[in-house]
Amino acid sequence: MPKALVETIDSHHRNLLRALDRVEALVRTPTSRDQFAAAIEAVRRGLLGHELTAERFVVGPLCDLRLLVHGELDALGAELAHLSEEAVRLAVGAPDPEAIAAFLRDVRDHIERKTRAVGPAARAAAAAGRLPAVPRWYVEEVYAQHGDPDARPHEEWLG
Repeated sequence: MPKALVETIDSHHRNLLRALDRVEALVRTPTSRDQFAAAIEAVRRGLLGHELTAERFVVGPLCDLRLLVHGELDALGAELAHLSEEAVRLAVGAPDPEAIAAFLRDVRDHIERKTRAVGPAARAAAAAGRLPAVPRWYVEEVYAQHGDPDARPHEEWLG
């Protein structure tokens, strides 16, 4: 993968893992329902933004190259939808530490399965120069639209 794309997607991945860590820390401390809701919503948005950005710039091109197994991707897509629904349920309900811990484990497991499903094909396509070069600012714009409500739009000089 072009270096900017790899670094940007890796940055989104690290942000998502930090959001998971923040929720885990909240489970261990006295926390209000609003704090839990905001932290879980941050995980949900980060997961969706990360997944949709990766889908657009990595998974989509890999599918076009016929380098991925669609059945596995379909299962991961259904799992993502379930995780998003679970996040909403947890965010609006009473904080249940056991349910939150199970949700966080499921998110981490999903991320690992997605990495195993896409990683080898992405590395092979990148090494062969078969993935498109995408400017970092554009990847960040797409991610911000889906996963980061506080992100400021990037400005690219066009003149």
